[in-house]
Amino acid sequence: MKLLLVEDDPLVGPAVKTVLEQAGYTIVGPLRDAVKAARVAAREAPDLALVDVNLAGGENGVALARRLWDDHMIPTLLMTGFDHHAEEARAFAVGLLRKPVMPDTLIDAVGTVGEILSGLRPSSVPASLELFSGPIAAMTAPSKLRA
Repeated sequence: MKLLLVEDDPLVGPAVKTVLEQAGYTIVGPLRDAVKAARVAAREAPDLALVDVNLAGGENGVALARRLWDDHMIPTLLMTGFDHHAEEARAFAVGLLRKPVMPDTLIDAVGTVGEILSGLRPSSVPASLELFSGPIAAMTAPSKLRA
């Protein structure tokens, strides 16, 4: 699975990339701004974007998630360490992952979303992962999920 990683924290982004690469994912990024991320997403066509909600300067992660979905149908898993519920993203993002997140939980969360996007019923959902029901959920409605 190819992931687009958009995280503006210079410590968090590389750490997330390392954890996910060691778990076998192909990572594009980390990218630090939404404008560049949107350009790279169009070129790379990732299976999933992992996007920080609070990007510094310009477009925030929620706006980027909307653009990725509307322009390229790229699903997004938002991440935040703040008290943010991403209410405005529920119609177009897969879910919200709470930071800080331990490496195993990060891998489990991305794996859960990957299962859902593949049409499978997730084996488990980490407590720090809140799944949304939106267009992604409609694409993988329970009647379409395989056990």
